[in-house]
Amino acid sequence: MNTKNESSGAGSAVILAAVVVLLAAFIVEFGLQTLVWADAKHWASVNPWLRTVPQQLATVPSPANVVPAPSKTPPKNEQWKAYDYEFTVPWAAQSKLVPHPAFSEFRFDSGQVIVFFDPQSQMDTLRGMKSANSPEYQNLQNVPDGQELDSNYALYQAVYAASPAQASPFMHTSGALRLDVLLLLKLGFGFDAQGGLYFFDFGKNRGFQFGDPANGQPVVLRVFDDSNNQFRFIFTALAGSNAQITQADINALAQSLAPVPILER
Repeated sequence: MNTKNESSGAGSAVILAAVVVLLAAFIVEFGLQTLVWADAKHWASVNPWLRTVPQQLATVPSPANVVPAPSKTPPKNEQWKAYDYEFTVPWAAQSKLVPHPAFSEFRFDSGQVIVFFDPQSQMDTLRGMKSANSPEYQNLQNVPDGQELDSNYALYQAVYAASPAQASPFMHTSGALRLDVLLLLKLGFGFDAQGGLYFFDFGKNRGFQFGDPANGQPVVLRVFDDSNNQFRFIFTALAGSNAQITQADINALAQSLAPVPILER
């Protein structure tokens, strides 16, 4: 009986030792990745929008076979200027510029409102991270395909494209560290408006759109030009108005945004 007990105890000890060794090996190999995976699941449970990634903005085609009604005053695009930049608005209604300390507000008699934030107030996030040369920045640059984040647009694109669903206890350590930084930045950036997240590329101007004008809620636009400048707009309507803002209207502004020629400043 004693021999059996000793044999059973020895077997249990061997099994326990094997489990400890395996657990230790797992922690060494996948411990950090598991922590990132657990954090990502927790953050997503508190902030469900963290799972949202940008969808390509659908092209808005011109209406086909539509003959416009005759008009003595056909609508025309108007050019607006603020902070040494200009852009096109598609509404022909009378409008006025209401200046504020950190933004300019364009109010149209037809009810539409465009808020244009001072570009100088938009943080150059990538430059700040480069200057600090923080571990977070180094982890962001550690990408398998060698595509470094070389612009603010590239940084925001990587941040908004990150999702907790990409986390796994078995991913590479470098990938886990990078995803952890991206998700933390995404939490910090937040969502500017509800109703969807989209990306667009109009050549010199690229960026992200928060919200869908079709649902009647405010739409926020973040635009990045080819000089690494960042711009932020809000499209909304005056309370009580029946003003309409279409995707084509928003696209027209995003495409036309450009510096005012020096001679016209």
